[in-house]
Amino acid sequence: MKTYIPIVAVVLLMAAGDVFARVKLVALPDRARVVVSMSNPDVALVEEERVLTLQKGLNDVDFSWQGVNIDSSSIQIRVLDAPDKVNILDTSYPPNENALVWSVSSAEAREARIRISYLLHRLDKSVVYKAVAGADEKSLVLENYMRLENYSGEDFEDAEVSIGYGQSFEKSFRHQEIVKVLSEKIEEVPIKKRLTWDAAKMPWDPEYQEQTVGIPLSYIIENNEAANLGKHTMLPGKARIFMKTGDGGDVAFTGEDWVELTPVGREMKLFIGESREVKVTQRKVKDDRINLRRNNANQIVMWDTEEHNRLEIENFKKEPIDLVVIEHIPGYWRVLESSHDYEREDAFTIEYNLSLPPESSGEKKTIVTFSLNRLNVQGNEPSTY
Repeated sequence: MKTYIPIVAVVLLMAAGDVFARVKLVALPDRARVVVSMSNPDVALVEEERVLTLQKGLNDVDFSWQGVNIDSSSIQIRVLDAPDKVNILDTSYPPNENALVWSVSSAEAREARIRISYLLHRLDKSVVYKAVAGADEKSLVLENYMRLENYSGEDFEDAEVSIGYGQSFEKSFRHQEIVKVLSEKIEEVPIKKRLTWDAAKMPWDPEYQEQTVGIPLSYIIENNEAANLGKHTMLPGKARIFMKTGDGGDVAFTGEDWVELTPVGREMKLFIGESREVKVTQRKVKDDRINLRRNNANQIVMWDTEEHNRLEIENFKKEPIDLVVIEHIPGYWRVLESSHDYEREDAFTIEYNLSLPPESSGEKKTIVTFSLNRLNVQGNEPSTY
C-alpha cells in the first residue's frame, strides 16, 4: 500500500547574520495534537499544536504546504507556554511559494509549544440518520452518523474532531479517504404518525383517478427534551428508516427520506410511505365574482371573490390518525368563516391540524368547510407565491 507523506510541515530555521536562507532541517517537529472543528458547513477549522526547539535570539519558523487546500489568509500562530519569553515578531511570505515564515524571538534556548490554526477546504461532512421504529410505532431509536470525506490534501492522525454538537471523537483519516462515525444514538424517541394532504399537490376528487390515491404518511419527531432530544439543531441529511418486526431484533426496511434542518423546538418529519386508508375529497362549491371594477372602456379590470370550499374526509382505519390539510390562497384574502380552527403558516398558506376518529366514514366522516374573499383580483396573479 502506498504510504502518503503529510505535506503540511512546520520547519525551524536559524537566521545567519543578515542573510536569509530557507534551508530546511531534517528533523521536523511532529504534531503533538490536532483538533478539527467542522461546525461550519463550508470549511473546517484546523488547530494543530507542535513543540519547537528554539535557540536564544531570533528564530525563523517556516510553514509550507503543497497540494493542500488551505486558506492562506486564515493562517495564525499562537505561543501557548511562556508567552512573555517567546514573541512572534513578524510574518513574511517567500515569493512564488505556498509558504510563510514567522520570525520568533526567544529570551533563552527552550522548547515552546505553539498552536497553528487555519481554515481547510474540501474536508467535508454530511449527516446520515438511521431510524428504527418499534413494532408498535410509538417510539424509535435514532442514530446519527457523521460521514467525513477528506479531499483536502492532508492526512490526520488521531485528530480530535468536533462537529458542532455532541461529544468530540478521535479519528484518523487520510487524504482521499471517506470515514463514517456514529456521533449520537438516542433511545426511546417518541413518534407520532401524521398524514399530510396538500391541496396544491393532491387530486381534489379521488373518485376520478385511475388508481387509489395515497396520502403521504410520516413519522413526526419533536426536537425537544421531552423526546430525549433538544440539545442541538438536527442537521440536514439522508435518513434510512426501519421498523422492528418482532421481539427477535429483526427489522424491515421502510424507506428513505431527506431530513431538513430542524432547530430545537421544531418538528422533524420522516416520510415512510403513503396511506390509502384515508380519503380526502375537496370541492369548491361556490366561486363568485363580486365588487366588479371597470375601466373607462367598461371592461372589468378588477374584482373580489366569494369562495366556499368543502372537504369530506373519511378514515377507514381502526385507530385514530392525525391529518394536516394544507390550503394555498394566492393574492390578498380574508377568511370569512371556518368550521375548524386553522393556523396561518405564511401570507398564502393555512393549515388544518385534524385528528380523525377511527372508522369515521360514511355518515361519520369529518367535514371541513371554509369561506373566504380574495381581494383586488386582476386575473393575472400566479397560482403560487
